[in-house]
Amino acid sequence: MGFFDRLKNSWKIFKLSFSLLKKDKSLIAIPVLMLLSFLFLFGTFGTLFFVYKLESNYIFNIIFLFIMYFVMVFLAAAQSWMIYEVFKGKNTTIGSGFNRALKNFGDIFAFVITIILIRIFSSWLRGKGRAGEFAGGFINYLTRLAGKLVLPAMIITERNFKESVSQLKDSIKAIPEIATYEIGIRSLTGLVFFISIIISFLFGSAFGFIIGLVLFIILICLMILLSVYVNVTYYTLLYLTLIEKKKIKELKLYIK
Repeated sequence: MGFFDRLKNSWKIFKLSFSLLKKDKSLIAIPVLMLLSFLFLFGTFGTLFFVYKLESNYIFNIIFLFIMYFVMVFLAAAQSWMIYEVFKGKNTTIGSGFNRALKNFGDIFAFVITIILIRIFSSWLRGKGRAGEFAGGFINYLTRLAGKLVLPAMIITERNFKESVSQLKDSIKAIPEIATYEIGIRSLTGLVFFISIIISFLFGSAFGFIIGLVLFIILICLMILLSVYVNVTYYTLLYLTLIEKKKIKELKLYIK
């Protein structure tokens, strides 16, 4: 199987992510909840942070980190299950996604605690000079990638958190598709951001600063929603097809 075949795999999975959204518009509901939850939590904790001057309160920071991570991971878990249901030809709902995430509450809790401990360790490591900064950043990056595959493994199979982590060794076969997405497809977000700035500037110049600012906020929100949706969907489909070897009629991948 050649290099270009693997590139085609990534592009096919990416396109299927949007095809699923066309089949079931409710798939965008969770990304909307993610954005609103992030804004609410960040606003709430940010207000407490400045009002009570908690910059040196490590317990407050850890609590904030835990709540933020847990909410985002819980919603991503619900999203992954909804994607799986649409993948199987079912009509999915937010309630269905939430029920599945609640069923895996313990695994999600273990997942979040593990991520936070790794983040704390990598932050400590970053304070140990240039080598430590590089090592800490690299650990964070690998953890983020691993989490994208561990999450669907916990949610759409009967594997628990520990078993899902153990299955990561099987993800080696999908490294070309992972790299293509992370290096190539995700880079499109930066391009869209740049285009959004230009469009907003043009509208602002033509119709006034407020119009340009409002348009910029709308475009950025849309970009965030699509980015969150595609990120969870891509890795859920990648896990299903390249690791679990599930077949999709609309998706003919090159699998060795």
